[in-house]
Amino acid sequence: MSPIRIVKALAFAVCLVLVMPLIAASWLERRLSHSELVFTLFAQLMAPLPGLPGVLLRGAYYFGTLRSCSWEVHVGFGSIFTHRDATLARHASMGAYCVIGHAQIGEAAMIGSRVSIPSGKRQHLGADGRLSASEGRFERVSVGSGSWVGEGAIVLASIGARCIVSAGAVVTREMPDGCLIAGNPAQVVRGPDMASGHVQGA
Repeated sequence: MSPIRIVKALAFAVCLVLVMPLIAASWLERRLSHSELVFTLFAQLMAPLPGLPGVLLRGAYYFGTLRSCSWEVHVGFGSIFTHRDATLARHASMGAYCVIGHAQIGEAAMIGSRVSIPSGKRQHLGADGRLSASEGRFERVSVGSGSWVGEGAIVLASIGARCIVSAGAVVTREMPDGCLIAGNPAQVVRGPDMASGHVQGA
């Protein structure tokens, strides 16, 4: 382990100790109920913490509360997970003011600022396709390893590995690996080369 990584690990350990009471309260909530009020409360308290201390404290909190979270992540200023049933893989990063729901963020995925990844497209729809306050369902939206999601994008459906989602795109259907994606609704601008595995035209 390099000296820099050792320092980062020690700093993370200190932050983990500092947020342990918040983690314990969130864990207790999960054990006793289906509510996420406590989890969300502390996530919101962590969100506006500035600078490197804020990044480390948010990382420590989500390390202890999300379904799965590496300690080597970057959660930017103002960014928040709205549900604990999310995963954040090693070296994944997100910019400022992101809102993430039931999502699976792959290794080394890069999420720009003001990106929204809600829990799918059917949170408020019943079986008949009409608005419903009780029948909607959450879906896990995944961002594949090594993908980049541009600023202000809205990702409602999963995207594959090594994709590039342009700024402001609205992804409403599942996308394969290795694509350049743009537009509203988003379309594949450059598709994967099935023979070589590289993006066509790249």
